[in-house]
Amino acid sequence: LTQLATPFMIAYLTRASAPFGDEVVTAVAIINRLTPVAFGVIFSLSGAVGPIIGQNFGAGQFDRVRRTLIDSLSFCAVYTLATSLILFLLREQIPAWFLAKGDTAFLVTLYCTFLAVSWAFAGAQYVAQATFNNLGRAHWSMFFNWGKVTVGTIPFIHLGAWWAGSAGVIIGSVVGQVLFGIVSTIVAFRLVDRLSKPSL
Repeated sequence: LTQLATPFMIAYLTRASAPFGDEVVTAVAIINRLTPVAFGVIFSLSGAVGPIIGQNFGAGQFDRVRRTLIDSLSFCAVYTLATSLILFLLREQIPAWFLAKGDTAFLVTLYCTFLAVSWAFAGAQYVAQATFNNLGRAHWSMFFNWGKVTVGTIPFIHLGAWWAGSAGVIIGSVVGQVLFGIVSTIVAFRLVDRLSKPSL
C-alpha cells in the first residue's frame, strides 16, 4: 500500500494537468522521467539506511539509530542541493533535450529552477519511513505516504490551478512533499527518543 501511493500521485497529477492541454501533460511526463534520473540516489537511500537502523535498534544502540537518522538527512540535503544546482544551471538546456517548446519548456524550466530542491524533503520522508519500517511502525509509512499524496497534494494542486493555472498545478504538487517531509522527520525523531527510554 505504501508503494502504491506514488503511482497514484503521478496519475492524479497527470489527470489534473490534462485540462490545460497536451503541452502541460507533456511537461508533467518529462518531469516524472527526469526526477528518477536526477534523484535516484534519494530513492535508494531508505533501502540503504534501513538495515543500519534495524541492526542498531536490535542492539539497543539508540544513539547510533539517531546518528544514522541525522547523517542520512544531512546526506539527503547535500545531494539534493548539489543536484538541484546542476538542474538550475541546465534549466535552459534540459527542455531542448526533449525538444520541448511553449508551455512544456516553461514548466520544465520552472521545475529545474525552483521546485527540484523540494526533493530534500521527499528524501527526508524516505529516511523517516525507513525508520518507521525498522522500528516496528511500518503502518506509519503507509499513513504518511498516502497522507502526502491525498491531503498533501490534491487540495494544493487544485488551489494552484485556480491561482496560477498550469504552473500552479506543478507548484501545488510539491507542497505536500515539503509539509509531510518535515512532519514525518519530526515524528521519526520522537519515535527514536521514545523507544530509547526504558519502560517503567
